[in-house]
Amino acid sequence: MPNTAHLPLRTVSQLTGLSPDVVRAWEKRYQVVSPVRGPRGARLYTNQEVAHLRLLASAVASGRSIGDIAHLDRAALERLAVNAAALDDDKEFPGVATEVIERSFAAIEAFDPDRLHATLSEALIGLGTVSFIQRVATPLLEEVGERWSRGDLTVADEHLVSGVLRGLLSSLLHSRGRSSGPRLLLATPAGEEHDFGTLIVALLAADAGIDVVYLGANLPADEIIDAANRCDARVVGLGVCNCENLDRATAATESVAKKLPLTTELWLGGRCASDACQTLANPSIKLLTDLDMVRAELVRLRAEAPSLGR
Repeated sequence: MPNTAHLPLRTVSQLTGLSPDVVRAWEKRYQVVSPVRGPRGARLYTNQEVAHLRLLASAVASGRSIGDIAHLDRAALERLAVNAAALDDDKEFPGVATEVIERSFAAIEAFDPDRLHATLSEALIGLGTVSFIQRVATPLLEEVGERWSRGDLTVADEHLVSGVLRGLLSSLLHSRGRSSGPRLLLATPAGEEHDFGTLIVALLAADAGIDVVYLGANLPADEIIDAANRCDARVVGLGVCNCENLDRATAATESVAKKLPLTTELWLGGRCASDACQTLANPSIKLLTDLDMVRAELVRLRAEAPSLGR
């Protein structure tokens, strides 16, 4: 079949395994294909476009987000497929992740933000969002914290890593756009300056088809409640990581829990969330202690609105 052949959407769906709705959504949001219109206005696709869609579908099926790979050309997608096949026997990517972290620290030592950004961006595309967060971003931040506490890294080094990683994750979240799924509002309460955990959850939620409203760090309880009411949040998620701020964060969480509508869930996560929950002893607060629990709750939340598509 020649490359100029024009195939209808139904045939494209059969050849790629993608539903017609997904093909149309990727076309509209990411411009990954540009079908022509037939005599009756039907979309018609070339064989090259079908091949491109199959590569995208394969990459998404292996755990990558369409938002991360939509800009890649066919050659780059083919390299991704080759790399994925090579790594198929090592699904946890330990060697790759270790190498990325080592290269990241080399960039930190050289105080080279461009090099650090390029290293982390390549890893994100190569590993996919979930593996990148679990195998690179989280251990990198932990190791930076440990080295800073030992005096092996300066405050400037820590800020370099934080700035690059926050910028990368924030741009990813922004690229996802809005969803028609249930709404999740994420923030950290007053006194909680570190929002990497909530930012990571926001990105995972967006990829799961949840409509994310991300407010960042250090918000007073009344403003969290007001924002939740104004955006009609189905869930409010708070991050509590600074144990020195535990009393203040616990009081803020209690205030939020008391004033949220009964139909709005309250999730609590972060390094010190368990301590806060023990103090509060409020069964309506859902404690999420790791990313596996977060993903399970996101799946459950998305399933409550099965008719809503991204």
